[in-house]
This record gives sequence, C-alpha cells and structure tokens, in this order.
Amino acid sequence: MIATKRLALGAASIALGGGMALTTIPAATAAPTAPARTAQSRPAHDDVSAGSRCSKWIDYLGRGRGHANCPGYKVHVRVWCANHKSYSSKPYWRKNYNKAECPKNVGAVRMRSTP
Repeated sequence: MIATKRLALGAASIALGGGMALTTIPAATAAPTAPARTAQSRPAHDDVSAGSRCSKWIDYLGRGRGHANCPGYKVHVRVWCANHKSYSSKPYWRKNYNKAECPKNVGAVRMRSTP
C-alpha cells in the first residue's frame, strides 16, 4: 500500500514537473516582436528585400501602363488612370513581372505593385 502511494506521488510529481516544463518552452521559443512602425515603414505584406530588388515604371504606348519587375517573386500591379478608375494586372499574380493597363487613350496617373 505504501509503495502504491509512493508510485502515485512520483507519477504526480513527474506530471507536474512536465507540465511546468511545457509552459516554459513556448516562452523561450516565442517569435521576436515586430519593430514599431514609422511613417516610412513598408506595409506588413511587402517583403523589404523584394521591394529593393524590384523595378517599377509607368509608360504610355496608346494607353497608360504600370509595370513591375521583381525577380524571384510573384507580382501584382494596380494602376490608377486619368479616368479616375483603377485597374489590376491580369493575371492578378504573375511570377517575376506583371503589368496593369488603362483603357485605350487614357494615361496612367500612378501605380502600386506588391511583390
């Protein structure tokens, strides 16, 4: 009977000790907190390394177009046009390069791309 109580106490102490160890492990491996955002910081969905390797430009060849070339990344482009409407790239996401176009004879005012 005494041996049974000792076995039960030993199992309980192991369970409690294991429970304490499990509660401390996630705290030790928690991800670092994000830095505070400033007025010049990029949105969370942008990869800073991708943004620095992307080239972006607007041109006009019968219509306004916004282009983005980001090697190694899928790219989405949105262009705002002189007719006060915005248009997305088709296909929406494309690897390495994408473009969005305004209607014929309408110029592009600004653009945004997301790698």
